[in-house]
Amino acid sequence: MPDTSEIARLFDRRPRHWGAPGDSVAWDVLRDRICAVPAPETATEFATLLRQEFTLLVGADTDNDATEREFVADGRSETVHLPTWRTILLPLLTTRARQLYGELPTERP
Repeated sequence: MPDTSEIARLFDRRPRHWGAPGDSVAWDVLRDRICAVPAPETATEFATLLRQEFTLLVGADTDNDATEREFVADGRSETVHLPTWRTILLPLLTTRARQLYGELPTERP
């Protein structure tokens, strides 16, 4: 089972493009929140924790019909783009976790 420093490394390679300015802020806050609890035992548990923490952070699930959602981080209002999180960011982190946990190969044949 990975430790929290290995979990934190899932967030090291940041996407080149974000859907909204607050997406990068949410990325960092999620890393900190996920690393503040014991490391999940499986990639599935990581994906569940990731989705739960995202929902708690922004107050909406990515399946919400809204395109953008505001949340507060460090006393500032930020905006995330829910479709970007649903289609790119959460799947990216989940895939990285599956590689970390050995469920997917990390190199292409």
